[in-house]
Amino acid sequence: MTAEQLYPPFPPALLEAIDRAREVIVVGHANPDGDCIFSELAMKEILTSLGKRVTLANEGPFDRDEIKAYEGEFTATIPDDLIARRPLVVIVDCSTPDRPGELMRPLMDLETIVLDHHSSGSPFAKDGLGYIQPASVSTTMIVDALRRHLNVPLTGLLARCLYKGFATDTGFFHFINAEVGGETLRRVADFVDEGVSPYELYDEMHDGRPLSYFKALAALMDRVVSLKDGALLYTWQGIDEEVEGKPADDIYAQLLQVAGVKAVLFFKEKEGHVDVGMRSKRDSGLDIGAFAAAHGGGGHRYAAGARIDGSLDDVMRRTVEDLIPLLG
Repeated sequence: MTAEQLYPPFPPALLEAIDRAREVIVVGHANPDGDCIFSELAMKEILTSLGKRVTLANEGPFDRDEIKAYEGEFTATIPDDLIARRPLVVIVDCSTPDRPGELMRPLMDLETIVLDHHSSGSPFAKDGLGYIQPASVSTTMIVDALRRHLNVPLTGLLARCLYKGFATDTGFFHFINAEVGGETLRRVADFVDEGVSPYELYDEMHDGRPLSYFKALAALMDRVVSLKDGALLYTWQGIDEEVEGKPADDIYAQLLQVAGVKAVLFFKEKEGHVDVGMRSKRDSGLDIGAFAAAHGGGGHRYAAGARIDGSLDDVMRRTVEDLIPLLG
């Protein structure tokens, strides 16, 4: 895939909105991951270099190890006086308008740009103000494409943000396919040339977890249920089970290596609902993003999630029953 195919020209209306704006609110989805937070941080650097005043907004929580240190740079509420100045809103890494959570409500009538790479969901940007490229491996790479178009120089700080978002969403290069890999890696090489050390950043983003985390992870793995001869594996975390960090990512990474597995589910009980993380193997023939969308969520073909109302037992039962027939 060529650069032009992977990242076609940005719509003129989107570029004009950025050019006109004096003040910008950059918003990402609630329960953020690395791609979301580092896309927001990179957008701030780009827009600030263009002379814009920028506010970063995210509901959190900042549970993931790789993003905890950045929580203080974000606000969870938007001041009324800022809204009254009619800033431009830039939404990153969101496939539906509800993903940013409650902080988005007072911003709904402001001019809004959407930058995203999810294949499922409901496009919600007005004509010419959305740039959705599902072939992109991460939203940070879309942000980088915008940086290039705007002729904003790549700095060391920008390179670190862009690389971190790219790395978390690709499982440190694991989820890059041959079709987009060549152009993607050529662009990532620019980050390395600007001083990014993949070795150093991997350790920075993974080291330092307490032993208690791994003991809790072991308990979650010990309760894994295997169905349909191992094609479906799932486990769960109860509302009263405290685990520092985000064990889901490690659970997916380990269980997707099991022989014969096609899909992995992780259920996390919350007050009145359950967050359901979903992953599928590349060769499974299963579009887990479409399955998530049918259950009120969204995501990619191989990685998605949904927030489903109900008790933990009920949500697990219903979700598993719905997924089993799709496994062949």
